[in-house]
Amino acid sequence: MLSYQHIYHAGNFADVQKHALLAQVIKSLAAKPVPMSALDMHAGRGVYRLTDTEAEKNREFDNGITRLWMRRHDLPAAMKPYLDILSALNESGQMLAYPGSAYIARKLMRPSDKLTVIERHPGEFAKLRTEMAGQPHTELLQDDSAKLLLDRLPLSNRRGIVMCDPSYEIKTEYAAVARLITQAWKKWPQGCYFIWYPIMDARGHEPMLTHWRKHGINNILISEVMLDAAPEEHFRMHGSGIAIINPPWPIAVAQSVTDAVIPCLHGASGRVFWLDDYHIDAVTGRFEK
Repeated sequence: MLSYQHIYHAGNFADVQKHALLAQVIKSLAAKPVPMSALDMHAGRGVYRLTDTEAEKNREFDNGITRLWMRRHDLPAAMKPYLDILSALNESGQMLAYPGSAYIARKLMRPSDKLTVIERHPGEFAKLRTEMAGQPHTELLQDDSAKLLLDRLPLSNRRGIVMCDPSYEIKTEYAAVARLITQAWKKWPQGCYFIWYPIMDARGHEPMLTHWRKHGINNILISEVMLDAAPEEHFRMHGSGIAIINPPWPIAVAQSVTDAVIPCLHGASGRVFWLDDYHIDAVTGRFEK
């Protein structure tokens, strides 16, 4: 796990879907007068320079933020929080730097709102400290977020969001995320949980979603984006999913963002649905409506 560095995948199609949705969630939570908190479990380095050698290696951003950025003036209002952050980070108008989830959250939260950012990789954490230096009410921790999460719940303001997007480089991580989020939800069922998962041929995400349903978690909104062909990367991810437990807005917002992203990608399709509307087939373990 400590070998993973997201710079190789920064700005890809999954990042675009994930961060456009996340920006809308954070904006909505921060719009209410009650203070909020956020905890980012896998922060990475905060900001990714797309001119770095690692990012240039596979150029996954070509079918991601590059294509979306070219169409930015034609996108709907639901994309504005995300696009505003990108514009401020790339004042020249050329897409050179891409923000991670911690950076997006901090920019959309109020200065008085508390953000806790966790990154385990020492090299990534050093870069994270540089990128997030001087940010108000921001706690940076180099640690294992899976070990810290349950002790931190409920979050300090008792209202807010947990962001979970590990690398899933090992097959057992789907099951680990399923168990951890279930434990977290039992401690803080009112919280908003924003979970990213890759979709691959083995469909390891399905048992994860099944686990949550079997353990009584409801109010789960799903957004999925699929590619006709997987990018040329080592684990052949051909789809990206977002599960939002207790979203702060109706399905129409997630639908608007997902529908805006799909035409900007090459060979993409998608769907948005309430997991609560599906049942689990007793034989296959798969979801059916």
